[in-house]
Amino acid sequence: MPNDPGGATPVKWRILIVDAHPLLRRGLAALIDNEPDLSVCAEAETGLAALDAIAAGGADLVIADFSFDDGLGLGLAAEIRARYPRLPVLLMSIDDATLCCERALQAGARGCVSKQELDGTALTAIRVALDGES
Repeated sequence: MPNDPGGATPVKWRILIVDAHPLLRRGLAALIDNEPDLSVCAEAETGLAALDAIAAGGADLVIADFSFDDGLGLGLAAEIRARYPRLPVLLMSIDDATLCCERALQAGARGCVSKQELDGTALTAIRVALDGES
C-alpha cells in the first residue's frame, strides 16, 4: 500500500493512464476508480504529456499504450525507467500481449496487457506491477 503519512484515511495507489484514445482512457479509469485501493491520478494523450504528468508527481504506476502516434511507444517505458527507476510501467497493446511482452520488459516495463482483455486482466496486472513483479 502506498505511504499514508497521517493514517487517518485509506490511501489508494495512484495510476496515470496514457493512451491517445479518450474512450479507452475513460473506460479504464472507470474500472480502476471502482476499486477500493486504486485511483486514477491523471490521464495523458501523448508520451510527452505523460512525462509532464509524472514530473508533476503523484503517480505510483503508469499504464501506457504500447505504441503512440507521437512515436514514443516503447521509448516512453525506457524514458520513464531512466528518469524514475522506481516508477513501474505497465504497457497495453492492441496486438497479442505475449508477442509484445518481451519487448516491453526489455524497455523497462513490468509487463504488457492486451487491450482486448483489459476488463479481465487489467486489475490483476496492475496489482502485480505494484507489487514489484513482472
